[in-house]
Amino acid sequence: MTFELFGQEFGVFYLISQIFALAALILSLCAYQKKKKVQILNYTVVSAICSVLHYLFLEAWSGVATKGVGVIRNIFAAYETHNHKVSKLAPFIFVLFYIVMGFLTYQSPASLLPVLAASIYTLGIYFLDARRLRYIAVLTSGLWLVYGIIVFSIMGAVAETIFIVNDLVAIYRYRRKPRYRNGK
Repeated sequence: MTFELFGQEFGVFYLISQIFALAALILSLCAYQKKKKVQILNYTVVSAICSVLHYLFLEAWSGVATKGVGVIRNIFAAYETHNHKVSKLAPFIFVLFYIVMGFLTYQSPASLLPVLAASIYTLGIYFLDARRLRYIAVLTSGLWLVYGIIVFSIMGAVAETIFIVNDLVAIYRYRRKPRYRNGK
């Protein structure tokens, strides 16, 4: 069974990939609503697993590899958060894994986009405060957006667009100065 969209023919695997992308988006949006960091990380782990499956069904191997390492990174971060221990070496180990996975799955220059996005974001979550991390999130979502367009993931591109808008709104709200200070 196939269907045509924008002059291209797509099959069942494409539809399945887009369903997993939608599930990843919904889980990520749910994660934003959680109060505890461990709950947020748990939702992001399941979301990342859906993303791995999304890229797997698209045969977008760099996306599969980086999201797969991201699952491990998020599980590790949840463990660190639960045990109140943060490794200074861990982000560099994950970046090394991303680089190795990028090398193993290289198909074209577009393959570098997920590796770059995941590496930058990993360093950001370990070393930046929430305000600066939002700027990094816009940049890395932009890289994933371009990758999503290149591998023709409509839901992936929609999800990254939503994440960019969400982060830009958060940046605006964070930067906005209150009208009245000290009761004036």
